Amino acid sequence: MKIGIDAKWFFNGPPSGKVVVKQLLKELLSSTYKDEEFYVFLNKADKEIEFPYKRENIKCIYISSFNNLISNAITLPKYAKKHKLDVVLFQNFGTFSNIKSIVYIHDLLYLDYPQFYSLKERLYLSLLKPLAKKANTIVTISETEKNRIIKHKLGGVNNVHFVYHGVDKKFKPLDQHDKKQIEAFKLKYNLPNQFILYLGRLNIRKNIANLISAMQYVNTPLVIAGENDHKSEDLLSKIKTLGLQNKIIFTGYLEENELPLVYALATLFCFPSYAEGFGLPPLEAMASGTPVIVSDRTSLPEVCEDAGMYINPNDSLDIAKKINTLLASKEIINTFATKGVIQAKKFSWIKSAENLMNIIKTTNDS
Repeated sequence: MKIGIDAKWFFNGPPSGKVVVKQLLKELLSSTYKDEEFYVFLNKADKEIEFPYKRENIKCIYISSFNNLISNAITLPKYAKKHKLDVVLFQNFGTFSNIKSIVYIHDLLYLDYPQFYSLKERLYLSLLKPLAKKANTIVTISETEKNRIIKHKLGGVNNVHFVYHGVDKKFKPLDQHDKKQIEAFKLKYNLPNQFILYLGRLNIRKNIANLISAMQYVNTPLVIAGENDHKSEDLLSKIKTLGLQNKIIFTGYLEENELPLVYALATLFCFPSYAEGFGLPPLEAMASGTPVIVSDRTSLPEVCEDAGMYINPNDSLDIAKKINTLLASKEIINTFATKGVIQAKKFSWIKSAENLMNIIKTTNDS
């Protein structure tokens, strides 16, 4: 089978999308599927960066991608026809072309939570719907998102499927990390021995403002790791107004090799997001042996199940109460840490790739 994979985000893409593309490709392009021919579509702007996977059954095609929508709808299908591909896997935007296609839609949150998206973003994303309707198959990242896609009539129960994310093996409990690396990392960011961690983008959908409000009633410091984006709030002003300057630490962007260290060091991980398509950071925290507190909304209960402690994201007092409940009891912390490690083992990128490959084969045979 000749399989096309849209991997333009492999080197440079939206943070969560890039992780998913890299991890799925790592498994799909392994020797497990050596009998398939893979045509990997990469961004022409990244041509000078060496692609790490080299096998006889892997062909890299560099295409112009100044706009993912136009690239997928027009440019990529031309190459798919030229190389007579059996099926093509697109990221988010599909094509009007009559090639056999699978569209991997990461989420449709913009439809149910428009307040978290700019008008420009909503107009751009509105083209997901007509393009998705042309696809043979739609894949998304959770059952919650599958139901949202069906609700908004992009597809039906027979052609919409979900494939859970996996979790990288580099995320592991603290006692499995190198002690010198841990101490060097703590020193670099001046981290205290105990801290609450938020890790992710710093935008309004992530609800960091309510987490900061909750810190008025919590004694343990908060470490916020991540970068601002165009929908960020003025968190520094809020911190100053509440007099919390000495209780909150911003690390800024962390390198990929630093993420496992900060997760493992944290006393607990709090993720009060209003809405998620999946929720990879809580899964990574659980794999790291760190208890998680998450919103009781969208996909987060689906991912964390009974391994998470749940909060109402609109209620900063509830957030503070749950944080203090965990911090007050070593026994409760250990219980949730153990549950989290067990829960995280249900997710693997190998399993994700297997499920995706089965969908690709079914689509090709249909």
